[in-house]
Amino acid sequence: VRVLQVIPGTEGRNEILESIVKSATGEVDLEFATLGDGDGEFAVFLREHGIPLHVLGSGLSLRLAVRLRAAARLSGADVVQAHGHVAGRLLALATVGWSGRPATAVARHHNLFHHIVRKRINVLVDRLIIRRVDLMVASSTSVGDTLISEGCAMERLAFATNGRDWDRQLDMDAVDAHRATRRAAHRLVAVGNLKLEKDYPTMLRAMARLVESGVDAELVIAGTGSPEACRDLDSLVAELGLDDRVKLADWVPDVLELMQSADALVHASLDEASPQAVYEAAGLQVPVVATWAGGIRDILGRHQELVVPGDDLELASQLADVLGDPDGSARRAERIAVDIRDRYSSARCGSSYLRTCRLAVAKRHGQRHAG
Repeated sequence: VRVLQVIPGTEGRNEILESIVKSATGEVDLEFATLGDGDGEFAVFLREHGIPLHVLGSGLSLRLAVRLRAAARLSGADVVQAHGHVAGRLLALATVGWSGRPATAVARHHNLFHHIVRKRINVLVDRLIIRRVDLMVASSTSVGDTLISEGCAMERLAFATNGRDWDRQLDMDAVDAHRATRRAAHRLVAVGNLKLEKDYPTMLRAMARLVESGVDAELVIAGTGSPEACRDLDSLVAELGLDDRVKLADWVPDVLELMQSADALVHASLDEASPQAVYEAAGLQVPVVATWAGGIRDILGRHQELVVPGDDLELASQLADVLGDPDGSARRAERIAVDIRDRYSSARCGSSYLRTCRLAVAKRHGQRHAG
């Protein structure tokens, strides 16, 4: 099978895409096409592994769709799989009037975000993508449910599992350096962009309750956001009297080491697809206190009680329980990590996405035969 993966950019590392590359070795002929300049860290990774990269550039959507078709023809792809809303939108547009096209699949990496922020045009585009491609790929049960509610037929829905390479060693000197910056007895860490669905206001209110109850704790938030989002959080931190308890750390390059330095990861989201921060922290044996939003249930629901989104009182209570019993929390985290490292492994992630590519080809051929 010849597979062309379409991605929105090559900035930074991407454990999911790296897993696909590693799983493709000796199994499928794999190429990538990217929007933008194609000069990021993942582009370097592809060159190191001898994987061709087609740079689509930027500009008008119609022009990019034509370039995507050309890349697909040049690669001889049997299937084109796009990742995310932007790449999926481009692939859906490219299918219009494309005779003899390859099979198409779109991996959905968001859940209810466009509904939550009331981006109706993006919701309509999501529905258009579902109608145009042969197969939709969900990264969690919750994403699958959302896709069905948006009009995806069960027979055109498949599931893949995200994951990472757990054999990659952490920099323990960096972990120690993070620990050395502690200003309180307990450190909580949160990881994620400063967006509405992450619900940092609930997290901060829970933090205020925790401190008011006498727990000596600090919170480090690793994530970027708009200037407005940063100002809003800074204002709330000041309003809650948490100036010396909360640090907005912006982008943290060694975020896994930061997680490892924490007593717990806290995740207060209103919605998630399959949150990387949650399964990474759990796989690193870091206790996690989280809501049951979206794909978090798939990750942790079998192991622990999860918090109702928006409930700062219960979030604070669970944080107090974890911090109040460090030995018990560590033992539970160790047991959970064994399961997480198995279900969210690099091998399982890569093979699951490639399996959906083969499934898309089979469905496309079946449709032609039926026609």
